Amino acid sequence: MENNANKKSLKSKYINTRCSEIEYAQIKDKASNTGLSSSAYLRNLAMNYPIKSTVDQRALSELVKCKADLGRLGGLFKLWLESENGRWGDLGDRRYEDISDLVDDLIAKEDELLQIARKLLD
Repeated sequence: MENNANKKSLKSKYINTRCSEIEYAQIKDKASNTGLSSSAYLRNLAMNYPIKSTVDQRALSELVKCKADLGRLGGLFKLWLESENGRWGDLGDRRYEDISDLVDDLIAKEDELLQIARKLLD
């Protein structure tokens, strides 16, 4: 099998293809999302080479951060539930009635995770 240096030196042939303005813009956008030129993007598609999307990597990074936020929130929630008389002690003056606020925060974070996951699928 040829190495990458040999493959690069053999790229002397052109393939012309026609597309609409919309298709052209979509190809440019998708190539940009992978960090490749349009030519390299289309060649990788045609040759079934793996294409790594930088957009997917950014979305994954956001997902990891959001998961960490949920972990911290869950830890605080657990600490609060285990505390004496439903109070945080020196962390503030919270009561069990505040559970609905914390649950709302958890639901909001869950929605945020869903939006990030949808980005990965698009």
